[in-house]
Amino acid sequence: MENCELEYGAAARLKEGVLDPDLCSGCGACVGFCPYIKSYNERVAIIHNCQICDGVCYRICPRGFTQYTSLRREVFGAVDFDPVLGVNKEIYFARAGEEEMRSCGQYGGVVTALSAFALKDGFIDSILMTGGNLKGTKPVLVSSTSGVAKCAGSKYTAAPTLSLFQEAIKNGYQKIGVVGRPCQVTASRKMQQAPEINGQRISLVIGLFCMGAFSPELYTLVKEKGLENCDRMDIPKDVLFSSSGEDTIIPYDEMRQFIRNACLSCYDPLSELADVSVGSTEYDPGWNALIIRTTKGAALVEQACANGYIEINPYPSELLPLLKRAVFRKKKRVLGRVDFTYLNLPAPEREYFLSTGDDD
Repeated sequence: MENCELEYGAAARLKEGVLDPDLCSGCGACVGFCPYIKSYNERVAIIHNCQICDGVCYRICPRGFTQYTSLRREVFGAVDFDPVLGVNKEIYFARAGEEEMRSCGQYGGVVTALSAFALKDGFIDSILMTGGNLKGTKPVLVSSTSGVAKCAGSKYTAAPTLSLFQEAIKNGYQKIGVVGRPCQVTASRKMQQAPEINGQRISLVIGLFCMGAFSPELYTLVKEKGLENCDRMDIPKDVLFSSSGEDTIIPYDEMRQFIRNACLSCYDPLSELADVSVGSTEYDPGWNALIIRTTKGAALVEQACANGYIEINPYPSELLPLLKRAVFRKKKRVLGRVDFTYLNLPAPEREYFLSTGDDD
């Protein structure tokens, strides 16, 4: 067992370095390849003393040790990047072209629209998404535009979406898409580097903005307050639950206790390794912020616009400093945490955040 603990891919290292210190983000990447790792109620556990040294569970974990510089280079090549926003080609306000898709999605419905178009136009032949509701979320493997629509709307908890990747492989899908939180985006890129699990079949990564996912205890609160049947949950400032036009507001300070511990050490709130990243504008509830990061992401957006699936406007220049300030502060907080040890960042990048004031 001693040698196994030293191996990069050992389950022992996953348990000791990620699961035991409560740093698991619930992405689901390690679930599905090994019969000894299971997910239940949005939590992951090793259910048997696995002593296999050559597995991939730790290697693909987003909270396992990650050479972030080399991972960036794998995705983007040798390009300059903004230390705050990451590599980005363009930043837009965007929304779905059809009102029906906007109404079923969150904000402008861009994730729903791009996912549906990617399937229809052959960018991908399947996509891993999150379904469910305020009673509980679930990972879903989708291969039709109607299936995409059923997964519309933000869930704000940590469904192990990537746990169905192996099922997608078994079903013969060759071009698999992923819609995920930043941790799931990082895991997807690490999976692409693992040919033994056919990770190269991940063909498109749509990342979500995420400042932190709620733990499963959220569902207990929702039940206690009688909010299980609400149509939508949102966090414009406080936490908003909506049902048939009636809103219930819970102060964010009351909800803060439910943020997963792993999220407090997340360095990447904008899914920097995605092909495109999508989130709230925080200023116009009818639009999403859309960051194009890769050539593939640019092609997807361009063709989706040409076919009427989405529409875009320039990101307002006066709002960009506000977005950058919020992300800067998040990264600086994380760099100051003693449990932030999983990313190997260049010294100049660390110094940029630690030596710069919030408003510089």
